[in-house]
Amino acid sequence: MSTNLRSSVFLALIAPSFVCAETLFSIGDLVYEGAARIPVGTYGDSRMGYTEGTFHVTDDLSSAFMVGHSQHQAIAEFALPQFSTASSISELPMAQNKQPFQKFFDRVPSGNPDSINRITGMNLINDELVVNGVQYYDGDANNTDTTFVIENPNELATSPVTGFLKLSARSHASGWISAIPAKFQDIFKGDYIFGYASNYAINARNSIGPSAFGVAAKTVTNASSGDQVPTFPLIDYSIDNPLAQDPYNRERENDLWTEVSTAHVGFIVPGSDTYAVFGTSGGHNSGIGYKITQDNGYQCGGPCPYEASDVYNYFWFYDVNDMISVAQGNKAPHEVRPYEYGEIRLPFQEEGKTPNLVIGASFNHSKNRLFLMLGRADKLQSQYESAPLLLSYSIALGSRPNSPSGLEIQ
Repeated sequence: MSTNLRSSVFLALIAPSFVCAETLFSIGDLVYEGAARIPVGTYGDSRMGYTEGTFHVTDDLSSAFMVGHSQHQAIAEFALPQFSTASSISELPMAQNKQPFQKFFDRVPSGNPDSINRITGMNLINDELVVNGVQYYDGDANNTDTTFVIENPNELATSPVTGFLKLSARSHASGWISAIPAKFQDIFKGDYIFGYASNYAINARNSIGPSAFGVAAKTVTNASSGDQVPTFPLIDYSIDNPLAQDPYNRERENDLWTEVSTAHVGFIVPGSDTYAVFGTSGGHNSGIGYKITQDNGYQCGGPCPYEASDVYNYFWFYDVNDMISVAQGNKAPHEVRPYEYGEIRLPFQEEGKTPNLVIGASFNHSKNRLFLMLGRADKLQSQYESAPLLLSYSIALGSRPNSPSGLEIQ
């Protein structure tokens, strides 16, 4: 059974009765801990202006590896400040560059025959930085290369690299990477979840909805360039079996997943039976057209909502027990449905205006923190390009306050 809580997280959320079990996470369990700015200046091979948002926060929260400008796809490390709940962007603390941006696609030993040119996920595993990627436009839907490993991320400029590796699920799994709690590792045949969604074009190669695959870390970190990495499906969709029908929402009844939905992180919430996914969605109110002119006069290059403001930050929460049913062979990966989903309104949004959308996310299992990168939110650093903001949330499982603290409109 699935339900939609289309209420904003700014508002009091009343969870349906079947979500009240203590083992299930609800959107009201998120507690805002503050925000930080990211400098937009050039460091090495790139800068954070026009980033597509992939990043990973280290276990001790001291720094984050971030992917810069979309045309460069270079990785840098930034030292993170103490996050602040200040309501003005100008009062937020600024991260500091720790390692300048370095490009890696031309350093992969196998070469790059699949023309992988977008970094879509990163995680530190056994002190190595595991990096997932896709080709921006895989028109033939035939790419097999997905992953490379930066063996010494403390020295980005000189580190050896292993890759490309080939996830057996290909682009269905080549996005976020998150740790699996110990109690689920045997049944999921791995200690990490690799997942992704239809964030880029060519639906034939995508999971049409957020995915989850079990992956054993040793099959990645012990692999040699060219090796295939086994992936075990827990949630997965396709064109024939999407998360939701009517992707263009022509009937105005699809409030779950549309042609413009994206997902940026999926993780099992510690202490719960919830697989939580955060991203964006749109077109649930006005519907979606292809290369249309929107109500504000903007002509889209692909699918987009008829109303330009019909976009929002979104979440989808799944019951891990459904994933266990898949792992046991009792349910197909596409049959899993979220028990709670809907719009989440974030800080630094102006009432009545199109929101700044989440462009990346990272979950820190060591400190139980969710980090969201809010795209183009900081317009104070440069008149030519905006910078993202980094938002931090802790998890208070079962608290579900009537009015989530710290979430205020600028």
